[in-house]
Amino acid sequence: MNYKVLARAYRETVDMGIRNRSSSLEEVAAAPGTEFLGGRAKVISFDGETLVFSFMGQTLTVLGGHTWHSPQMGVHNDYIQESVSFSVSVVAEIDPKDEKKAVARVESLIEAMRKNTREEGYPVWKNIPLAKEMLDILHNKINLGKGKYIDASGITVCCDCIFLEDLLNQRDVPRLCLEFLQLRKIANDARTKDDERYPSERYLGVIEADRIQSHLDFYIDLSLSNAWWLEHCSNSHLKFDEVERTKEWEDNIYEVEKEVDEALKGVPRGMGFCHAYWPAKRAALAKKGIEWRSPSQMNPRVMFD
Repeated sequence: MNYKVLARAYRETVDMGIRNRSSSLEEVAAAPGTEFLGGRAKVISFDGETLVFSFMGQTLTVLGGHTWHSPQMGVHNDYIQESVSFSVSVVAEIDPKDEKKAVARVESLIEAMRKNTREEGYPVWKNIPLAKEMLDILHNKINLGKGKYIDASGITVCCDCIFLEDLLNQRDVPRLCLEFLQLRKIANDARTKDDERYPSERYLGVIEADRIQSHLDFYIDLSLSNAWWLEHCSNSHLKFDEVERTKEWEDNIYEVEKEVDEALKGVPRGMGFCHAYWPAKRAALAKKGIEWRSPSQMNPRVMFD
């Protein structure tokens, strides 16, 4: 599989409440010493799949089919707010004859995820490997913006259904959800006037997409306390164990939920189920070396049923 390097700059200006957005895209000649992103970045090496580059004093690596994103940099005063961020993608060049199968697979994955959300107990944890496969296909088996069987608008819709239809639990897999949000940004940039247009209800609004991203960015920022996150980003006032925000939790939660589901097979999912579910989950997490305190342990004065 052949890969190429794409770099994007995102700019936003808010002046007296009026928000303007712009972005630019460049295809990088991935030879050592090549500068890009306005001289902020320089290629160190590219072996055809893995890119190593420097960015403002950092050395960074991007693997084939993945995207790196910079923190948002901003200038703020009483009258105007300006911000800029960057992304660097290593994207596959796809043979169109393989793309038709890839698009059909994406459609089947979305339908399978929808089916899981309709099961008793709402087991969206089952969607985690399906969503990862879908993300891999969208990155590595479809020519973004040049697809014969799906255009950039279609890819945006695929990403947005994750959020509009609640196909993933954002608290369990925030980093995976952020990958979908970043891919939809790339897809939006690749859209042209010839792309098929979908009804507006199938897209996230700009403000809603930004809100979700900020919500998740803060959630995984472990320098911020749980108390801060609950006060500023959550509709809930229930305390939760800080371990739930870690990458370790996200990496293990699918296998944990799978083990708990098997252990509690046949137990009614009605009122009182949480009192069987939480101890089983705590035990399964302990096998992974993760010590977890349940909602009842974190909120001893709250009655749960």
